Amino acid sequence: MIYKAIAAIARNGVIGCGLKIPWHISEDFKHFKRTTTGGIIVMGRRTWESLGKRPLPNRENVVITSRPEDVQNGARAFKSLDEFESAFADDSRTVWIIGGAKLYETALPRCEEIVVSKIKASPQGDVFFPDISDTFEEKQILEQYDDFDVVLFKRKYKG
Repeated sequence: MIYKAIAAIARNGVIGCGLKIPWHISEDFKHFKRTTTGGIIVMGRRTWESLGKRPLPNRENVVITSRPEDVQNGARAFKSLDEFESAFADDSRTVWIIGGAKLYETALPRCEEIVVSKIKASPQGDVFFPDISDTFEEKQILEQYDDFDVVLFKRKYKG
């Protein structure tokens, strides 16, 4: 499986405030949709709840939760990434880790790349992206906008 992560991260590391994103940048939402359409998006329970417990269209929606029986409405739920991987072992689509913070911590070791929307603001929030400076490095600015830049990070290899 090809694992990648996608995240919108403010200058101060904030990715959320409660169950909400503390900014509304329509071009970033469009970028997210373009990037993940056709793939498998994997999220934690709180991210699923922040979407109104409704799947995003044109993508396979997967929720990692200790209570998979609570997830319905067109998403598939698993207790762990390993359980998910077993169920999708023959699937060639890209797996996009979309949050939240706990899932990023768990899943980033499986990812080779992270596509980051670097938000040019420092809003208040209570959910933060984990520190990746030891394992990933900024490789390329993919797109630039007034409110954010899309930046590709790749895994560092020691050798």
